[in-house]
Amino acid sequence: MKRKTYTTLAAIHLGSEMLRLRIVEYRSLSRIKVIEQCEYPIRLGEEAFKNKSIPFSMVEEICQVLQGFKELMQEYGTDVYTAQATTAVREASNKVFMLDQIKLRTGLDVTVAEMPMEIYTKYVAIRKTVRDQHISSDKGLMLLDISSGGLGVSLVQDEQIRFQENFHIGIIRIKESFNNYQRSSLHFNKALMQFLSSTMGPVRKALEGQAVKYLVLSGTETELLLKVMGIRNKNKVQRVTTEDFRNFFEKVRKLNLPQLRKTYQLTETEAELALPMVLLYEKLLDLAPAAKEIIITSDTFLDGLILLRIIREKDENYTRMLEEEKMSLVHHVGEDYEYDYRHVTQVERLALVIFDRIGKKYGLDDHCRLLLRAAAILHDIGKYVSMRSHSLYSYQLIMGTDLLGFTEEDKQVIAMASYYHAHNVLERDEKRVPELKSELVPVVAKLSAIIRLADALDRSYMQKIQQCKVTLHNRELTIEVVSKADLDLEEWTFASKVLMMEEVYGFKVRLERVESL
Repeated sequence: MKRKTYTTLAAIHLGSEMLRLRIVEYRSLSRIKVIEQCEYPIRLGEEAFKNKSIPFSMVEEICQVLQGFKELMQEYGTDVYTAQATTAVREASNKVFMLDQIKLRTGLDVTVAEMPMEIYTKYVAIRKTVRDQHISSDKGLMLLDISSGGLGVSLVQDEQIRFQENFHIGIIRIKESFNNYQRSSLHFNKALMQFLSSTMGPVRKALEGQAVKYLVLSGTETELLLKVMGIRNKNKVQRVTTEDFRNFFEKVRKLNLPQLRKTYQLTETEAELALPMVLLYEKLLDLAPAAKEIIITSDTFLDGLILLRIIREKDENYTRMLEEEKMSLVHHVGEDYEYDYRHVTQVERLALVIFDRIGKKYGLDDHCRLLLRAAAILHDIGKYVSMRSHSLYSYQLIMGTDLLGFTEEDKQVIAMASYYHAHNVLERDEKRVPELKSELVPVVAKLSAIIRLADALDRSYMQKIQQCKVTLHNRELTIEVVSKADLDLEEWTFASKVLMMEEVYGFKVRLERVESL
């Protein structure tokens, strides 16, 4: 019997307006074949944003559709699947019961993507499309992803993420923020523009003076945007000059709902979405007034789900590239809080030398390594608020920041590891630092212990250590360092910080200064 050389993957997206299934066969990132796809319209967003819950009748409908998807997956001999829900389910008060019903009735595990992960999943697909189109980020790319309930704004320059912010102002959410009477008012356009201006104001200030050549638009409503603009071809990427875009906006924003329907032959539902969509896009253009061209992509959350799975499994180089992009954003967060770049990069370097020697042996995987890097970079940002209580404020600033591509649990590990680099694991400000889930305690303790030692080895903030080597033998960890400078402060601090490492890992730790490695 001939051995199967490809993997069959099914991806399901439970979105705010549509249930989608795509089944692909893949051998590598460059060899992906779609063998089945189907979608089912279901308007969860309006229910979730208006009533804060999804009614039983819709849950019943979702289960029936998902059961049909499962049967298709079985017919195609699916090897693996991923199923995720986004904004509407995420914000529904009854999501726990809904997901439980899905599991009991279909056997499918559906997870809920938090907003930073939802935006990042689409970001991965969009960035690949942009690269495939040979559109360089050298002169600035601003990615604007609009969904039914959210907006992600990402600025990429020289292959680094310089800015990223997420907002709860998607198209359907905007529509549901105003009732029918308000939307029919002659003053609605003006009121909506003021609403959007007040929301986007802080972003405009943060991006002021940034060079942006291209605006990249994506999201659930781009198909409607293209229809209204009269662009009918089915290319994955459409390119429009900023001047043409503005002329189009100037025409549309003067029309009320009946005029929109008549002029562009829209349904009532499409017309109700078209006006807030156009006004939102117009405001987003103001974020990059010097942009010359608009790139409109058809990339979806489902595209990103599939790509992320295949990239992580099949393409180590691409995985590393994505990780470095995420780290570039972490550095940008550090810059916002005036971190000491030379100190944190030294701490990161030394922490990784220790991690790479002991990590896998003590149950830490590559994802933990990424979390360690982020914690090393951000561990001191609380000094921007208070030198005396900097670790507490590092925790609070990290928890209050959207970190693209990191889950809330990831962020908690990063924040706690940053907090505990200056505290013992059992010490905690109970009023301002919540208790960790028990399953996270070991990984936070292990990462904190490493950062404590790495930070101690640069206690002077002078990067005295030029080389470092770590060995583990007979339950004794030896850290050998090379330095031409006086290391008394580092050695004393190291001795005071070593206890956590010994307690958490169960071995003795010794620092040794050598002439060379």
